[in-house]
Amino acid sequence: MSVRKKTKRLSRLGKFIRDHELIPNEVADVTGISRQHLLRLRRGKAEPTRPMMIWITIACRRLVGGRRRVRLTELFDLGDGEK
Repeated sequence: MSVRKKTKRLSRLGKFIRDHELIPNEVADVTGISRQHLLRLRRGKAEPTRPMMIWITIACRRLVGGRRRVRLTELFDLGDGEK
């Protein structure tokens, strides 16, 4: 019998946090949102408001430091046909 590893679907935000090795608790702390809500956003189970998208983008910019510029469209699907 084989054991299948459960893989969770991640949103763009979740993939960004994983790929840049950010600590989700730090992202939650910097933005001021709860860890539980951030988890829902990372898994695509909740939709952020526009102001929340901006807060999270700014937090990710700070947490990746001067390594690179983070764009809002890297973290969120705006649903307006952008790729």
